[in-house]
Amino acid sequence: MQLACEVCRAPLRPEDVRLDIAVAKCHACNAVYDLSGRKARGLTVPAQDKPRLVRAKAPLPPKFRVDDDGTRTCVSWRWFTFGHVFLIFFCIAWDSFLFTWYGIALSAENTPLIAVLFPVAHVAVGVGLSYYTLAGLVNRTKIEVSRDRLTIRHGPLPWRGNLNVLGRRFTQLYGVETVASNKGRDTFTYELIGMERSGRAVKLLTGLTEKDHVLYLEQILERRLGIEDAPVDGEIATRVPAA
Repeated sequence: MQLACEVCRAPLRPEDVRLDIAVAKCHACNAVYDLSGRKARGLTVPAQDKPRLVRAKAPLPPKFRVDDDGTRTCVSWRWFTFGHVFLIFFCIAWDSFLFTWYGIALSAENTPLIAVLFPVAHVAVGVGLSYYTLAGLVNRTKIEVSRDRLTIRHGPLPWRGNLNVLGRRFTQLYGVETVASNKGRDTFTYELIGMERSGRAVKLLTGLTEKDHVLYLEQILERRLGIEDAPVDGEIATRVPAA
């Protein structure tokens, strides 16, 4: 439907109409009149250009060490936190109890088999927790990235999650938040995800404790790999209008 001026019958142009206030002004005769209650389905107005949104810049986390020689970037950090201090004393108490238990059980005559088998699950917990605590004290994560390769290493104690892949394998990197609830208390951790060309999502890093850490890694790795940032459903990055 084409709208026309009610005075001179000249066709109205899109720029003659203010739909937000329902007023029209004819370009031919300058007549102004109210459009309230009228439908202008055939009339279109120029769309306002939406500002381009870009990811907010993430600052360098204090615990990160970054080395860049122009072609290769290396990011590394220690795992240690003050929570590991508590775990040291907890492991000492836990393991001491088990050593005492087995010392008594194995030195006594005719020890019931149940006395030896019962703490086995506790031993497994003690070994796992002690290894986790020791890794937290000495381990570091080191990421090396160039235009064509991405390498992630955890050590010196062996740990899962090491990676050495071609950089062109990924088309996008993004961070996600995970929540674990225990007795009504939520614990938040963060993961860095790589989107492969096939569309499959691959976990590159897990268990990061700070949101800023994963956002900074996403930013610096995409830049070095030559990946153009794009929004991904479920990511934690915020976006602001481009300057």
